[in-house]
Amino acid sequence: MDREEQRRQGKLADKAPGKPVTGQPEPQRQLAIQQALDLAVQHHAAGDLGKAEGIYQQVLQTDPSQPVALHLLGVIAHQVGNNDVAVDLITRALAIKPDFAEAHNNLGNALKELGKLDEAVASFLKALAINPEFAEAHNNLGNVFKELGRLDEAVAGFHKALAIKPDYAGAHDNLGNTLIELGRLEEAAASYRKALAINPDLADAHYNLGNVFKELGRPDEAVASFHNALAVKPDYAEAHSKIGRALHDLGKLDEAAASYRKAIAAKPDYAEAHNNLGNALQDLEKLDEAVASYRKALAIKPDFTVAHNNLGNALKEQEKLDEAVASYLQALAINPDFAEAHSNLGIALKELEKLDEAVASYRKALAIKPDLADAHYNLGNTLIELGRLDEAVASLDRALALKPDLADAHANIGMLQLLMGDFQNGWEHFTWRWRTKDFLRPRDYREPFWDGGKLAGKTIFVYPEQGVGDVIQFSRYLPLLAAGGGRVLFEVPKALFRLYAGGGLAENLVKAGESPPPFDCHAPLLDLPRHLKTTAETIPGCSSYLEAAGELKEEWANRLGPLTEFRVGIAWAGNPIHKNDHNRSIEASLFRPLTEIPGISIYSLQVGRNGEAARVFGEGAADLAPHLTDYAETAAAIGNLDLVVSVDTSVAHLAGVLGKPVWTLLAFMPDWRWLLERDDSPWYPTMRLFRQEKRGDWRRVIEDVGKALKDRLANTRE
Repeated sequence: MDREEQRRQGKLADKAPGKPVTGQPEPQRQLAIQQALDLAVQHHAAGDLGKAEGIYQQVLQTDPSQPVALHLLGVIAHQVGNNDVAVDLITRALAIKPDFAEAHNNLGNALKELGKLDEAVASFLKALAINPEFAEAHNNLGNVFKELGRLDEAVAGFHKALAIKPDYAGAHDNLGNTLIELGRLEEAAASYRKALAINPDLADAHYNLGNVFKELGRPDEAVASFHNALAVKPDYAEAHSKIGRALHDLGKLDEAAASYRKAIAAKPDYAEAHNNLGNALQDLEKLDEAVASYRKALAIKPDFTVAHNNLGNALKEQEKLDEAVASYLQALAINPDFAEAHSNLGIALKELEKLDEAVASYRKALAIKPDLADAHYNLGNTLIELGRLDEAVASLDRALALKPDLADAHANIGMLQLLMGDFQNGWEHFTWRWRTKDFLRPRDYREPFWDGGKLAGKTIFVYPEQGVGDVIQFSRYLPLLAAGGGRVLFEVPKALFRLYAGGGLAENLVKAGESPPPFDCHAPLLDLPRHLKTTAETIPGCSSYLEAAGELKEEWANRLGPLTEFRVGIAWAGNPIHKNDHNRSIEASLFRPLTEIPGISIYSLQVGRNGEAARVFGEGAADLAPHLTDYAETAAAIGNLDLVVSVDTSVAHLAGVLGKPVWTLLAFMPDWRWLLERDDSPWYPTMRLFRQEKRGDWRRVIEDVGKALKDRLANTRE
């Protein structure tokens, strides 16, 4: 209740009254009551509710049916949150004075706070029936209509208030809030600006305007508005938090975290700020701190479903998958319709190799929210792992229909198309890999990317983008560039440099970490197949650009000694940081049956495993790792072997490019380069593929390799 309304309701007098006394003549008694009311309203307007309440009570002792005193006592009760008492007192006032418009209005306010919205509407309408020009009642009616979801009626109420009282800042602010819910953001911004033109110190209007700017994708203006709110109200925790959200969206994660911490300092039990701080810390890869923030949010607000979900995400990143599942299930116990939590649960279940359960979780998410692109994407990925490729393509296509710029879906469709032999479309989708988090960003040079045009007289700089195996596999394209008249500069990882320096690509090599000479254009290595329009039938040969150095081969021949048995090199693990390493690498002990086959000698080509070969195989295999200091050494060692048996790792690629017989062991759903349902590879003529027939069943694969080895030995003897 503002001072103007208090003046209307209490009729402020100039003189202070004495204590009301019974037995006075009626005119004198009424004058004393009026003077008492005037003084009480002055205290009330000044915020001294205790003094005001005492005088109202004194008035009622003199006249228990005094409607203004009853009403204003009810207003105080409403102000201190005793809304049941407020309703009782104001209702008593209205029983005495039914045409008391201000009392009907304040009764509506108390009923609104009690959640009795329909009754509140009735009270405001009674106030307006008595006084159609009552701007505050129109405004309050608009607020109740907004809470009831009757947004158009709410807008009409605010407009009526403003037609009566154009400088009503609160009504402009409330109109803006309702226009936001209607999606009319520019109109909402205009309303907030009008409110602030009238009252620049209206912190909520600054805050709300910031929210509009954020929704409009204007984060800098949003931050400025939130700062304006804080200039008026420095401890405005919500504004600190919203600044954090805006800075977060701008990628300024450290600054965002600082703003969230300010919000928490102003309001320590602000669960949303703790949750938002967790999000910033998670994006900063400070996972332990993120988990702590989410747990603080949940200690304050145990039913905070979003925080349970976010905690699950952080735990998943920490590879605490069972705990992550528990967090997602907690979120879903509170809100079974939380589609994103179902989808995230599916991701954790997939990583736990519970693929059918993961599919069920994604489908639950999509039953709730059919347009959740991420769930379609995650479902597609899991269906790939299950070998249900047509369904996977449909899911990924649906994800892209909903979210055309979903880079991960494009990249995965590309790899799926390549796996299925559709190189033409696959290479195009594969270009989206640059926009995903699993790949490095493309290099930012002043010179342009090569677009596949003619290279005659130009210098092109080609560089790796992924692992050593990819460098070995795709170097075959460099001679084609040179044949087109281009001068080729090629960056080579240090571990490969000596090997490449001794081969057919020796000219114009650049060692990784060194600056290249001047060039006209540049290209990542794996873009070359697309530019050169490679199909499965036109893959270039690989016999002309790499070979083991003769003197090294001779050194290795001496090291290995006389050839008395069939020599087999083995490798069982790839780079552990590879995102799919858990599927492609196997336990070394699974190779043990091969060491027991008579007539063969096993040589471990596995590096970086700290003597694992000796621990697992004992004298059953010779560990070459101490001598394999780079790939030149590995190539020379392979040159002295009869066969290489390897999982999908760089050793298999190296053996293949050297023309050595190589048997490559593949997971049930292999990398795209190995295609499907064939035991040979168009990339390497001397390669034979051994595939899992059942997910995770490497024992059967090793059994097949053992049988093939025995057959090979038998054929060799013949």
